[in-house]
Amino acid sequence: MHIDVRRTGGLAGTTRGWRVDTDVCEDPAGWSDLVEALPRAAPSEPAPAVRDDFTWTITVERTTVSIPGSRLDGPWAALVTRVRDEGTPV
Repeated sequence: MHIDVRRTGGLAGTTRGWRVDTDVCEDPAGWSDLVEALPRAAPSEPAPAVRDDFTWTITVERTTVSIPGSRLDGPWAALVTRVRDEGTPV
């Protein structure tokens, strides 16, 4: 399974990204558990505008969600953290 995380915005308006191919990782079952814990959609309520906030775009296989940084929490935050820690910068 391929997981891509992209962060855009912030004070400088930069974009950074990370990618993981869980099929070649040491812990594919751990990745599957993390993905299965995700809600089926990003938070649907409009987020209040936060100046210089990041936007996180997360793609798991063929499903993509965008979440404002101020709303990134729970399983989505855990996934982003793990992809950033273990993934390859792109």
